[in-house]
Amino acid sequence: MIDIQTILFFSILILSIIAFVRDWFSIEVTSLLVLAALLLTGLIDTEQAIAGFSNKAVITIGAMFILSHAFTKTGFISVFTIWLENNGQGRGWAITLLFLVSVSIFSAFINNTATVAILIPVARDLAHRLRMSASKIMIPLSFASIVGGTCTMIGTSTNLIINELAKDAGFHIGVFELSKLGLILVGATLGYILFAQKWLLPSRVPVSGLTKKYHLGTYLTEVVLTEQSPLVGKKFLEMNIGATYDLTVLEIIRNGHPITTNIRNIILKVDDIMLVQCAVDKLQRFKADQKVLLLTDVKMNDKELADTENILIEVMVSPNSRLAGLTLMQSDFRRRYGLFVLAVRRYKEIMRKKVAHVRLKQFDTLLIFGSRTRAAALATDPNFIMLDEIDQNLHKIKYWWLAVSIIPIVVLLAAFGIMSILKASLLGAILVMAIGIVPAQEAFKSINWTVIFLIAAFIPMGDAMVNIHLAEKIEMLITLANIQFGPQGLITLLFFLTMLMTAFLSNTATAIIMTPLAIQSANIIGLSPLPFIMTIMFSASLSFMTPNGYQTNAMVLSPGGYRYTDFMKVGIPLHILLGIIGVVLIPKIWPF
Repeated sequence: MIDIQTILFFSILILSIIAFVRDWFSIEVTSLLVLAALLLTGLIDTEQAIAGFSNKAVITIGAMFILSHAFTKTGFISVFTIWLENNGQGRGWAITLLFLVSVSIFSAFINNTATVAILIPVARDLAHRLRMSASKIMIPLSFASIVGGTCTMIGTSTNLIINELAKDAGFHIGVFELSKLGLILVGATLGYILFAQKWLLPSRVPVSGLTKKYHLGTYLTEVVLTEQSPLVGKKFLEMNIGATYDLTVLEIIRNGHPITTNIRNIILKVDDIMLVQCAVDKLQRFKADQKVLLLTDVKMNDKELADTENILIEVMVSPNSRLAGLTLMQSDFRRRYGLFVLAVRRYKEIMRKKVAHVRLKQFDTLLIFGSRTRAAALATDPNFIMLDEIDQNLHKIKYWWLAVSIIPIVVLLAAFGIMSILKASLLGAILVMAIGIVPAQEAFKSINWTVIFLIAAFIPMGDAMVNIHLAEKIEMLITLANIQFGPQGLITLLFFLTMLMTAFLSNTATAIIMTPLAIQSANIIGLSPLPFIMTIMFSASLSFMTPNGYQTNAMVLSPGGYRYTDFMKVGIPLHILLGIIGVVLIPKIWPF
């Protein structure tokens, strides 16, 4: 029977899903609002509300973020991956396969967001050397990292949180227990990728020349009219600027006052500032033909512009960047980094503000101009993901050998039962901070607090499901599904339902919602919960059909020049393939 508590629970759940999908608030704020709603409606008590912040999985995940950062600081991932590429014996498919194998290996032990962040410039360089479009390698990079994370317990934060929920149900899952199915999924995914690379993936990014790699999309930038410009005294309508350069003028700023209406018929004057959207190659032609100045030309001094060490690079605002939500002016970017942001690009959104006033979001792409040395420093800054390769050397940081070996040590200690994952990872994180590999302030920045808040705030959602006896209320449906389809059918239903939810909702939030339901479903029909737990553990991590379903998908969206539908075209068949493999093999590997 449906009561008021059940109605309240589903209302909060549905609103939270809409809030995540529509991006009403940041993920952290949405998560905390869900927590507040559960508390205010009495669906959870105070102790349950704060229990998530002391959950063992949350602490383990935080420690693993620090260890991953220590590992990635050495540059070992890119150096090892390039070494593997060079052993591909010149065959494109072999080089690509070795690259993706290395991605999967590192993602099994290192945070896959960090792995992809490091390997995006390597993938770009690989595409250039193989004379292929970057669009052919970026989605494979993301997909290989996602499926690689399913091979070990520490591969993703989703695995760790489900493991903690499984422990509460009386099940201990070993570090390499997932490898029994994970390795099969990796093999199937890599085989599919080699097929998709040829037949399904688009070639949206130009292949020829490194100079073309900045022409991937439309940027927002500002130009200033000079006295020599043939545009002075003319109207845009007369000069046919839009069609010639595929350029959109969003605003004209004259004497500090914006002009936003009837722009095509405005007579242009010297020193007018035009806010425009245009691809970089066409913008450079517009600059040369119409004798306008880019923002850099105006605001950088002669010495900076003449410096041969100055380069143009692309960086992405990282998922845990502290600059997200701030404008370039508020973050004091120019003084803080000694670099100049020439333009900003954002997927599927037209920005109508001056570059300095654009409020940055996660995964925004910045076109940056400045010295090579300062640009290279951004590679180790957790606020950014470098999209251009500047340095491929192993960084000999203090005790670099320990930074490289610490995660394998943690894994071995946990695998052989010498220490729990929590204890080993926590001691490892303390060690790298104590000896100076990762200073305390840097360790704080390396933690993806969005993930931490999401997990900590959503764990009480599972408690709320137990409190309202949700499983008992839908017991008839679960029993009927079992009678109609059998345990295998129920596994199939849970697998594909979780996959679908993960495509639009956070994979971690999906796991927290679905795991208690899966465990209680197994108990109702009198079967072992383990295959049901494994079903959620794999299906919650396998998110390929949308760019917002998994952070690594969002990260490769801009570098690959993709459209939203590209992920559906390539991702849905992979979902079906891995789903079939999963539902067939899970009951065989972990019997009912």
